[in-house]
Amino acid sequence: MIEFFCNFVGDYCIGIMIFSFQLTEFEILLLGATLFCVLFLVVFYCRRIASVARFQKDNCVTPEGLSGVALPSASVIVYAQDDADALARLLPTLLTQDYNAQFEVIVVNDGADEAVNEIVEKMQLHYNNLYLTFTPNEARNLSRKKLALTLGIKAARNEVVVLTCADAVVGSSDWLFLMCRNFKPGIEVVVGYAYMDACRDKGRGARRRAFDSAMTAIVYLSAAIARRPYRANGYNLAYRRDTFFKNKGFSNSLNLHYGDDDIFVDRITNRTNTAVELSPDAIVKIDCYDDKSMYKELKMRDLFNSRFISRRSSRLFGLFSFLFWVWFGLSVVAIFFTLPNLFPSIVVLVLALLLWVMTLFVWRKVLCALCSRRLLFTIPYFIMTQPIYNLIYRLRSRRFRERNYTWH
Repeated sequence: MIEFFCNFVGDYCIGIMIFSFQLTEFEILLLGATLFCVLFLVVFYCRRIASVARFQKDNCVTPEGLSGVALPSASVIVYAQDDADALARLLPTLLTQDYNAQFEVIVVNDGADEAVNEIVEKMQLHYNNLYLTFTPNEARNLSRKKLALTLGIKAARNEVVVLTCADAVVGSSDWLFLMCRNFKPGIEVVVGYAYMDACRDKGRGARRRAFDSAMTAIVYLSAAIARRPYRANGYNLAYRRDTFFKNKGFSNSLNLHYGDDDIFVDRITNRTNTAVELSPDAIVKIDCYDDKSMYKELKMRDLFNSRFISRRSSRLFGLFSFLFWVWFGLSVVAIFFTLPNLFPSIVVLVLALLLWVMTLFVWRKVLCALCSRRLLFTIPYFIMTQPIYNLIYRLRSRRFRERNYTWH
């Protein structure tokens, strides 16, 4: 009886399922639209993502290969705020940089922390190119970091200023060389890369945060590579000192606590005056990531500041996200509304395989280039849900928008 029932069900299913190349106009339209989405994403989205890893590979050099390059005099500005221990680890790596031109290191002590002062004073006994300035605790109704950077840049005596923070980790003695080698005639800004140490983040949602951090970096780095720069990372950024004063410093964002690495950079950069440095020895690690609350604060801050800077690159990636959802919707319709013909469903599955194999391939390469956490099968989920994730944080940033203003 059971055997008869199984044979009957099998014969019935085979009878209703067909495999036919003869498609209706509706089926052709569905498959054509699905194919267009897949090809567009493979050609443009994957190419944009891969541009970061490709740029790193094509422009990765060793100082030995550029030993004859003329380097500008440089001033490294280190922003320090109650992080004396981190500063003690950073300063020796900065002061011993292999740089065959004049350079100095200026520590800006935000709040005049005594521990920071003591560390700098001890090291000044051994290095005559180390200097210290500070911002008083009494400074109010302004951005303390912008004030600190302005004081540091004013104190700088050299042609180029290279910005970082006390909790940065510079892993190579060639970092300064690699950043400053880009200052050829016409280049005023060099966009570097800094990443948060993913090993420090082991809490819930760590993989999502790693993906989002990499996505943020990809968006602004790929834009700069495509000669559409609009932001950078304040832990690894350089520009000419006279460019800062020529553009009146941070005058257009004095009402905001932040914006020194996005609003200001968006204003001073253009298609021809900006270079990107992604050599592995020029990458800086941020060694301060100890909980997800800091990440949330940075995320809401970036989304808040995004209203004041160019949105060309973010809109492009918004289009990509929209097309991923269009592809998903078309695939579902093509599978469930073209049955019992199996041919459209097979085509849709082949296209899906092509899309995600290419997407995972380029993402794995760029995550490696950006020193990020290795992700694989969670990437499709993160890509599809990224617009929702950003929307949630954008709404949160509006609830706490007053925190971003200096008058709050």
